[in-house]
Amino acid sequence: MDPTSKILIDEFLQNNIKSNCLNFFRQNPHGYLILLFLHYYQVKNEELTLVNLYDLIPSKIASNLTILNTITQASEMGFIEKIIIQSDKRSNSIKLKGKYFNEIDKWLGSLSKLM
Repeated sequence: MDPTSKILIDEFLQNNIKSNCLNFFRQNPHGYLILLFLHYYQVKNEELTLVNLYDLIPSKIASNLTILNTITQASEMGFIEKIIIQSDKRSNSIKLKGKYFNEIDKWLGSLSKLM
């Protein structure tokens, strides 16, 4: 059996080629965290806002401006959508678009099978 590090290296290289969404978010630590939080909140069917992300991601990892820029870029690339929260029309819920949610969900499910 390969060492865990080799398994994870192979997974990273193979899946980043297959998935533009995964490749985009795994370019840096804060992007990776954003991706995982997006998926986590969607699975739990809870709203995730930009303000939530600012609180969830430590400032040592990324500034609020860096988080905002990543969300803006992800939106422009079509990976996420912003949905107005009906109870507070000033806030947007941030979600992975259906196609990308399914892709990330499948990828996360495959990780447990690697070990």
